[in-house]
Amino acid sequence: MVSYDYYRVFCCAARRGSFSRAAEELMSSQPAVSHIIANLEQQLGCSLFARTGRGIALTAEGELLYRLAAPACAQLEQAEAALAGALRLESGTVRLGTTEIAMRCLLIDAMGAFHARHPSIRFHIVNSSAAGALAALREGTVDLAVVPEPVQTARSLPRRSLSAFRDILIAGDAFSHLRGRRLSLAELEGIPLICAGHGTSTRLFLERFYQSQGLPLTPDMEPMSTDLILPMVRAGLGIGYIPEPLAREALGRGDVFPVALRPAPPARQVVLVTNPSLPGNLAADAFRAFLTGLAEEPPAPAD
Repeated sequence: MVSYDYYRVFCCAARRGSFSRAAEELMSSQPAVSHIIANLEQQLGCSLFARTGRGIALTAEGELLYRLAAPACAQLEQAEAALAGALRLESGTVRLGTTEIAMRCLLIDAMGAFHARHPSIRFHIVNSSAAGALAALREGTVDLAVVPEPVQTARSLPRRSLSAFRDILIAGDAFSHLRGRRLSLAELEGIPLICAGHGTSTRLFLERFYQSQGLPLTPDMEPMSTDLILPMVRAGLGIGYIPEPLAREALGRGDVFPVALRPAPPARQVVLVTNPSLPGNLAADAFRAFLTGLAEEPPAPAD
């Protein structure tokens, strides 16, 4: 098989109309270019250039070869440049399956920090339930899944904990009699309850928490978006469960207050789930390593 380098030298000489000028462009020497062209002609069994008093000219066979080889060489050069850019993380796309909670508790800040380092890397976000994100990962329509626990994954899909958060119970002024008290779940029966709907990881987590206390979870309102819980609580429609990071600003302003529970719900993890059977993606691999690095960073010292 003829070496690609031979065709690259041939196309350069044909385009420049001179072995000397081709040598300059290729940062080689005129004898080296002439030697390569001679070897190419020998391997192909025909003359590609005719020597003239003004330099060189393509033969009919040379014109045929150049017409077909030049686009192929250009495409290969473009492919090499694209690959070099990908290796330098100057291009690429991270396809990410995730949930609203994982985005708000971790990913928005992490994606912003990664983008600051690699501004040419694009994110394609598939925002759904945890189960939907994992299904997309198994099907190969996303490269990574970042979801809150609890999740059920097969051994073929390794997981890695990235960060922890807590779900808290919040109330507004309409339920000010709950402020400053530490209450059991049983003592809150009869008060309208707002929590995430069926099919979400939050709902499954809370159902397990209530079962551990010997009680069923029977919410009165079940918005499918966690973002709706805070304004519903603020409006006095009930008390509601929400991840603490999502309520932090409202708590700081005094719009709502936390209802202290005994016992409090345990902490939950945001986990990174991967699928080793998927083809490699340099951008996704870099973002996975970035997330893992964030998880390994020691916590900041207390003030």
